[in-house]
Amino acid sequence: MDSLTQVVLGAACGELVAGRKIGNRAMLWGALGGTIPDFDVFAGFFTDEITGIAFHRGFMHSILFAVLAPWGLAWLTHRFYSTDFYRRKGYKLFFSLFWLVFYLIAAVGINLIPIILNGSFSWWTFSPTLALGIWLVRKLWLDYRKRDLASVELPYFTWVQVFFWSIFTHPLLDCFTNYGTQIWQPFADTRIQWNTVSVVDPLYTIPFALFLLVAAWLVRLSKLRYSLAWAGMLWGIGYLFYTWNHKQLVDAAVKKAIAERGWHYSRFQTNPTIFNNIVWTATVESDSVYYFGLYGFNDAPPSLRPISVISKNHSLLDHIPENDRAKRFLRWFTNGYFNVLPRGKDTFQVNDLRFGLLGDTLLVNNYVFPFLLFKNEQGEWDVLQDNKRVSDPEMNKQAMKGLWNRVIGQE
Repeated sequence: MDSLTQVVLGAACGELVAGRKIGNRAMLWGALGGTIPDFDVFAGFFTDEITGIAFHRGFMHSILFAVLAPWGLAWLTHRFYSTDFYRRKGYKLFFSLFWLVFYLIAAVGINLIPIILNGSFSWWTFSPTLALGIWLVRKLWLDYRKRDLASVELPYFTWVQVFFWSIFTHPLLDCFTNYGTQIWQPFADTRIQWNTVSVVDPLYTIPFALFLLVAAWLVRLSKLRYSLAWAGMLWGIGYLFYTWNHKQLVDAAVKKAIAERGWHYSRFQTNPTIFNNIVWTATVESDSVYYFGLYGFNDAPPSLRPISVISKNHSLLDHIPENDRAKRFLRWFTNGYFNVLPRGKDTFQVNDLRFGLLGDTLLVNNYVFPFLLFKNEQGEWDVLQDNKRVSDPEMNKQAMKGLWNRVIGQE
């Protein structure tokens, strides 16, 4: 899921493991641990597109990494606190700046989402991130500038638990989305995707964050503080069960629609649309086409509509060898849910249909996750994400407006 959600989940893990012993430091270290797996995105700065995309949600999102990394991180943290270096002004200034930069990167990323999708600024997104920023600045000022830091005497194994739970829960939560998480690396590159929750879902994140923010204001030994941290965690767990139940209902509705329309199909996939769990997409695969539709729980009556028929055009890639690196990557990354459009000589647009369309109907070229498959200067087939194809602000704005109307039951 998005970075802010992983920060919240990691902070909750840190608080529940060590909050009573070291207070808000437990939340901060848990938040850091919850973010570490996503550092794999920086691989894209040092590798080609295929390697960078494949590495994200790869080994650093694996169970093995969650088991091994905490021991080294705990040793570094425990050794760090065994000295008085963390009480020096230089250290406090450095970490104040570190957390501020960390927050700004996450906040900018979250607030860019509505701008990219709608072409406009969203106060609904900005307000909670601003409130979180104000709280963070206040805490940093009080804890790092206005008073001396309290001593930290936390056993080594407790640090191991802080980092284990904050890192382990990160890929576990990512498995509930439709991007795919390689939790079995390096033994297998299978992408686990349960498709029950959107990669950004405010109804999961905001209540969870509010429980933690209130808890952070209370003294570390407060029973209410501990209860609020657990309340936030139980909210997150309960919400995932809620989304899992929604998926079963949507899958049943899709099977009913398939039977009513007499479609011959090999498989189908369902997943929630962005920012909510009320409107879901369904992609049904047949021999030569995909049937794409939306199901809304607040529709009157709920049904799979409208239906877009999307030609596969897989034959356009028949001349590319099956063992070609770029072709194998596209089949693996999309889980085989893709269609192909010609874009010129030796250039194709390959659309990952797991992420559906911008809007509920294929009116224009409004695929959410397109790739360019082309021959590079070396004459080899290569892949790039085609972000320009989803950057039309007006189309995005209309699509989000239509989606919101489906969410509230006003088609």
